[in-house]
Amino acid sequence: MKSETGKVRLIITWFLRVLVGLLFLGIGIEKLTGTMGTIPFFNAIGWGQWFRYASGALDTAGALLVLVPRWTSYGALIITGTVGLGTVLCFTMGLFNPLFPLMMTLLAATLAWLAWIPNQQA
Repeated sequence: MKSETGKVRLIITWFLRVLVGLLFLGIGIEKLTGTMGTIPFFNAIGWGQWFRYASGALDTAGALLVLVPRWTSYGALIITGTVGLGTVLCFTMGLFNPLFPLMMTLLAATLAWLAWIPNQQA
């Protein structure tokens, strides 16, 4: 029974790797290029455009790490930190709806947990 559970966990982990990796690769590139409303968002929080570049670089690096099985948990932790901060900013500043960043934080945190816990063998 454990081997069947292990297979399901492996499939879910790989699905989340691809989903989170591709999603945050796109988000990171959008932040680095200043497209899709990222410039007004970072102007609204008042931390300057340097933070957009830093956040975009972390999102991109985290997304690439997520796609490498050995480094998945570390990449997911990086993404959890950056999008988690975005969630907190959305809640505290009330500028944007925090639902999407909250869901992305939970998704990345779930991937970090799944990739971190040791594989259970039969």
